[in-house]
Amino acid sequence: MNISSPLKFFPICVLLLATFLFVVQAYGQLPKKERRVWKKELRKLSPEEFKSMVDERRNLRHTIDQLSEKNSDLKTKVFQLEKSLLSREEKLRGVANSLKALEIQLGLTNEKGERWDKGVVFKVQIGALNKKEFDQAPERSYAMEVEEDVSYKQYVVGNFRDYNEADILKKHMRKVGVRRAWIVPYKNGKRVSLKDVLDVVITP
Repeated sequence: MNISSPLKFFPICVLLLATFLFVVQAYGQLPKKERRVWKKELRKLSPEEFKSMVDERRNLRHTIDQLSEKNSDLKTKVFQLEKSLLSREEKLRGVANSLKALEIQLGLTNEKGERWDKGVVFKVQIGALNKKEFDQAPERSYAMEVEEDVSYKQYVVGNFRDYNEADILKKHMRKVGVRRAWIVPYKNGKRVSLKDVLDVVITP
C-alpha cells in the first residue's frame, strides 16, 4: 500500500476546505449544530468531488459576472434607444405643429384642427359670373393682402406695372359683386394718390 498517495491530496484538501469555510463565512456564520452537520457532509466528499464543487461555483460566479455585464450593456442600449425615441417624438411633434399651422394658414383647418371640408361650413359669396363672363375673366389668380391703418383694414389684390391691366381686374371684381373695387397706386412700397403717378399712367 502506498501511504504517500493519500498524503499528496492533503494540501489540496486543506486548500479546498479553507476555500469552503471562506465561502460559508462570506454568507454569514452558521449555527454550531448546523456547522457540525455540514462538516460531516464535507468529510464524505472526496478531494475530486470537493474540487468539482468549487470549480462549479467559480464557473457560476463567472457566468453571473458575464450576465451582469451584458445586463449593464443592455440597460445602456435601452437608455440610448429611449433617448433617441424621445428626440424623434419631439421632432415629430414639431413637424405636426408646423403642419397644423400651415393648414390653418392655407385655410384647410381652423385653430381647433377641424377641417373645413368636413361637416357644416358657412361661406360668404361676393359675386357670380356666367360662362361667357367667366371665359373673359383674368386667367391668373391673385393673392389677397391686408393693410391696416388707424381706422380700417384694407384688402388689396394684384401687382401690376401697367394701369390698364389693373383696370381689367378692377372691372372684373365689380362684375362679380365687389362694387367698390378701385385702383390704388403705390410708389416704393407706399400708397400714394393717383396724381402722384400720372406720368406713369399717361404714356405718350
